[in-house]
Amino acid sequence: MAAIPPPPPVLRGAEPPAPLKVELENLVSYPAFRHHEEALSAQAAGSLGAFDVMAWMSYLDSVDDALDLLRDPSLYSKNDISLTSLEVAGQTFRISSHKAHGVTHTPGQMKHELNRLITARILIGERSVSLLPGSYKLWKHHLNFLATLLEISSSSTNSFMTEDLRTKCNALRIVPYLIFSSAKHEHYQATVSAFERALVRLHKMPAIWLHYASIVALYNPTKDPTAARKIYDRALVALPASQHDRIWEEYLAFVTGILPKNVNQKSAEDEDWTIVQRRGLHKVKYGRESPLVAVLRKRGWGYHQVLSRNKGDAESYMPTVPTETAMRILRRHTCFDTTFREDLATLCITRYARYGEGAAYLLALLNNEGGPFISPNGTTRHELWIRFANVCTAHPLEAKTAGVDFDKIVRAVLKDNKGQKGLGFEVFDATSTSFGGNDDDSRGDVKKHKIEHHLGEMQGTLWTRLAEFHIKSGDFELARSVYEEALDEITRVRDFSLVFDAYVKFEEGVIEVSLPF
Repeated sequence: MAAIPPPPPVLRGAEPPAPLKVELENLVSYPAFRHHEEALSAQAAGSLGAFDVMAWMSYLDSVDDALDLLRDPSLYSKNDISLTSLEVAGQTFRISSHKAHGVTHTPGQMKHELNRLITARILIGERSVSLLPGSYKLWKHHLNFLATLLEISSSSTNSFMTEDLRTKCNALRIVPYLIFSSAKHEHYQATVSAFERALVRLHKMPAIWLHYASIVALYNPTKDPTAARKIYDRALVALPASQHDRIWEEYLAFVTGILPKNVNQKSAEDEDWTIVQRRGLHKVKYGRESPLVAVLRKRGWGYHQVLSRNKGDAESYMPTVPTETAMRILRRHTCFDTTFREDLATLCITRYARYGEGAAYLLALLNNEGGPFISPNGTTRHELWIRFANVCTAHPLEAKTAGVDFDKIVRAVLKDNKGQKGLGFEVFDATSTSFGGNDDDSRGDVKKHKIEHHLGEMQGTLWTRLAEFHIKSGDFELARSVYEEALDEITRVRDFSLVFDAYVKFEEGVIEVSLPF
């Protein structure tokens, strides 16, 4: 184990920089802080001095407690003429709005004292991490304080942003943050710089990456999603694959705006397949939600804000990132989690208007190479077939452009090359049912009760969807021939009535259009 290096020598007659000297003079005016400074500068045998992590943590906690006392809003009331006495870190403040005998500070002077102590707190944190750059505790404590200041400054800035001011900024094409002081932007840059310096030593800590990405995503003055996206990409490169699930959960929330829900949470939205909500496993594994998800949930962000008007209407969705960029990120995630393909197909259909790509993903799920696709959302193969048929029927041009030959696929399922009816293609899932409480059920004798639903229950539906596919494509004669072929091939009364009613409705529409007005 390498020996701890000694503290840097202090040259006789040398003085610290002017800003640091002023802040040190301000700190030593507090007896409690003077005690911490003396403990850190001690050179006694067996003492770590300035390299003691717990001593720095105790020092930072003392300053944080003092700041909490000084942030009391009642101390800054200009109309309160009563004398208020407050003891902070061993120093006593007597505050009143009127200067009189015994009054040490006015509300304005207390605000100045608070700002001085905040600046001193930042310098103390920088001193600690400069001496111990590999300490996760010190970096985490320092970064949390900088993030808290950024959140406070952001909320105070937003309080001045009225609707009239926002309208004027939009009319003049001025970014709203430019009309405020540059102090917020400077503090944001200082926070980003601190995170970058922390990641030099702590690049294997996913918590630092997640915190950094959430800060950039929430408080970047330019609102540029590329900055946050690059941080997530860097995190995926730096961290091992076993920790990528922590990054991807928050990455998907940033890209789609959809927050993960609790594993045991059930709602009416679960019955609607157009609503994509991934199960939140970060809180289950690590006892807390990721930083960005926690902040968005605290602000009341929900699915009703993602879809502003109608569910499934792609035009009402306001993406956090450009559509093409979001699609590339989601495609990458399917390489990490193959079960996400179903949700990606749903997002293509309902959110991004990529109907051809959504149909291609559904077809890939139906032709899953590793066996029948097991949906994490409980979707059956019957439901996947219905979605696939509906998408291809509603958007035939996009399906053809994506390379999905719906006509060939349906005919291959309905009839093989030899003309044999019904290949026995399992559209429904093979399920096992138990009747009563027999001992066979406890032994797991699923073969006895296995029910295989073949294509017969969907034959009429697929024929009508195929005819509608040609109608939407403009091939009316081909659609008519499909109806005629279906009436010859179908053997069930239910399917026959379904196809015949659709055929009659199609002919009525053709006649209505051809009649002169």
